[in-house]
Amino acid sequence: MSDSPVITEQMRQMVGVETPPYSIGVERADLLRFIEATGEENPSFVKESWARGRGYGGVVFPPTFFCPDPIIAADRVGLRRPWPFKYSIDGGSEWEFFLPVRVGDTLRLIAKIADLYEKQGSPQIGRMLFTIIEVRCTNQRDELVGIARGTGIVYEGASYGQEEADG
Repeated sequence: MSDSPVITEQMRQMVGVETPPYSIGVERADLLRFIEATGEENPSFVKESWARGRGYGGVVFPPTFFCPDPIIAADRVGLRRPWPFKYSIDGGSEWEFFLPVRVGDTLRLIAKIADLYEKQGSPQIGRMLFTIIEVRCTNQRDELVGIARGTGIVYEGASYGQEEADG
């Protein structure tokens, strides 16, 4: 396996570059599909009177609605990330929630690569590139709704070392 750095200058220049905004109009049908898909049962998401009585001012969406998966959302809004190896795995996600999403909102998503770093894995894994993706979501009033971060990991894999040995 190569000792050369995985992260190139071109990759470094991708860090911090934001995608153009991607807008999503939020409708009640979106809420119902999301609830059905996730099995969510919180009455604040479907019962107007219940949600009002709990201080929400009306039905709100489950918090992760704005970005259920940061890596997929970033791809959807046009973020291209470095992919120097054949294999990949999801390294996990985290969310920060600031404001609820409501029917009638227009959400604006902007994604960027927040960080890149590399590690050496086991001989079966080889070199790994970790890409930290950040997706920021604002509403039609330009208020921050949430931030989602995901870690994408691409790696050489056993076949890389085997190809060299067979070479």
